[in-house]
Amino acid sequence: MMVSKKTDNVMNLNQIKKAVMGYEPEIILPDAPRFTAVLIPLVEIDGEIHVVFEIRGEGIAQAGEVSFPGGHVEKGETAEHAAIRETCEELLVTEDQVEILAPMHRMTDRGNLIVDSFLGVIYNYTGSFSKDEVSGIFTVPLDWLLEYEPEIHSAETVLHPENDFPFDLIPGGRDYQFIHFPKRFFFYHTQDAVIWGLTAELLYHALHRLNQ
Repeated sequence: MMVSKKTDNVMNLNQIKKAVMGYEPEIILPDAPRFTAVLIPLVEIDGEIHVVFEIRGEGIAQAGEVSFPGGHVEKGETAEHAAIRETCEELLVTEDQVEILAPMHRMTDRGNLIVDSFLGVIYNYTGSFSKDEVSGIFTVPLDWLLEYEPEIHSAETVLHPENDFPFDLIPGGRDYQFIHFPKRFFFYHTQDAVIWGLTAELLYHALHRLNQ
């Protein structure tokens, strides 16, 4: 069925070109985006580079899991500054102890969460952490991680339409074959804890970049 034209506001080709000139692609998300930044922190211990990991404290989301320092990007700050600020708050260091070496990867998680990661160094770190957010920290030698092959497992994200979903408007109705979205999960077995989830995925890609 042809859609009838609206005669009160017709765009011509020149107007369309002007409207999209210089347009930068945007990520379409189901809800308003939430921006988070994390630091992949390196420290030097007895002449060897280690990666610092946190164990999330009780009373916060995903308590007991391994993570990198990080949190929400506040209004008016960059993702890089958010990563530094959160690191200082969680590991009780000062900004002049933290050096950003490079941005790593931008990832999306849980639909509207956008996570920016940065590789950085913490100088003169003594193992401190805020007990309000962190229950403990541990370090893993970077060389060990670069040689380690993590376990990789797969799972699928499956769409579950609501009860009032208009199946009558789509071909096949209730038999329509919705796409299942595959996702890989990485598992690093260390002496102190198992690293998995978003932290392991960011770690995996950062290590891959360093190995290149």
